[in-house]
Amino acid sequence: MSNALKYKAIYKDGVLIPFGKIALDEGEKVEIEIKKEKNKKNISLRGLWKGSFIKDEDVDEAKFIWEKGLKKQIKFLNAK
Repeated sequence: MSNALKYKAIYKDGVLIPFGKIALDEGEKVEIEIKKEKNKKNISLRGLWKGSFIKDEDVDEAKFIWEKGLKKQIKFLNAK
């Protein structure tokens, strides 16, 4: 398969059930590699920045980087 696709699914009653629609043609043959999802730990970041000072220039730079990435993703999604 030249373009590998990655999907999440749940195994129930002997069947893999994907969490979303899979972009395949009816009857198309595929090769499947199964990896168990690792348990993810939730980490609280509450209070991490308490007492910290962030300069306005740093906030502006972070906004610029965020918006640049967002525009790139929107452009990618609109191209589909």
